[in-house]
Amino acid sequence: MMLYSSRQNILTTPFTIFYLLVGCIVCWIACYATSTGYPVYGEVTAPPLWNLICQYLPGKTGTYLIGFLLMLGGAFMIHRANYVLMLIREKTLLPVLFYILLISTNKDFLPLKSTSFGVFFLILAIYYLFTSYHDPDNKRNVFNATFVIAIGSLLWIHICWFLPLFWYGMYKFRTLTLQTFLASLLGLAVVYWFVGFYCVWQQNFDMFTVPFDSLYKIRPLSIKGNSWLDWLAIGYMIVLVMIASFNILAHEYEDNLRTRQFLAFLILLAISSFGLYFLYEQSSEEYLQIACFPSSILIAHFFTVVRNKYVFWAFHISVVVLILLLLLRIWSF
Repeated sequence: MMLYSSRQNILTTPFTIFYLLVGCIVCWIACYATSTGYPVYGEVTAPPLWNLICQYLPGKTGTYLIGFLLMLGGAFMIHRANYVLMLIREKTLLPVLFYILLISTNKDFLPLKSTSFGVFFLILAIYYLFTSYHDPDNKRNVFNATFVIAIGSLLWIHICWFLPLFWYGMYKFRTLTLQTFLASLLGLAVVYWFVGFYCVWQQNFDMFTVPFDSLYKIRPLSIKGNSWLDWLAIGYMIVLVMIASFNILAHEYEDNLRTRQFLAFLILLAISSFGLYFLYEQSSEEYLQIACFPSSILIAHFFTVVRNKYVFWAFHISVVVLILLLLLRIWSF
């Protein structure tokens, strides 16, 4: 019996799902045992709402449980988006598995970051954007997209840097008109109108001044504290995304136009996230966590559509390498 097949994708067999999930749970347990990332502190430059949440987080077990559930929630949203929008030609759990794997094997994401919440808003915003494809009259979805981005910015202000990419997506998907552009601005304005009203009522404008002050503090290539194991893990993830993106661009006509444009947007989102990772030292970990969202879909697309023995073994090697790198990073720390 062959270990791989060109007729069916057997990467998502019960055994594969089992050992991948067990490996990810081991990573969480290892981080929990060493208190990696705990306690979760707010920062002076962080939005006041996120600092408030940090003050009321439960104990170590509760915080890790919240982070684990948020990871599962993000994986579910990616699964639903992939299923509804048909980003991958076949029904597969690989986007879910890769998202869980990428989150679980980076100790900087555990147990909880502001982007653990922010990724929900970004996935939902992009879902609204994709569902407005070739529909310039769909102002409601455009409004909803920027509305949820604005809500997400109350927890992580740097999500605002994805707005230009969002408007570019509207242009590429033939959704951009004067009315939809104004609807997108209105989605932002509604949230910050309420924020402004609250600030006036409290006579305290920290919810405006503190987050937006940090938004423009760019420190390119100033990332500190990464060991060679950290860079190896990040580099491995980037290489996987590059291979997956190249395969999509080289075989773009195998998908329909709609899917090609969606995947091209996700490639740009991944590139933007990695680029912002190197620009913002104070929020680099958050941008890398955002990159896990498009990366999981792109990498899953590659391992779904390309079927040969080399890809088969590359998948299993990648799972083992990412888990081992996490355990080595914890042990070295």
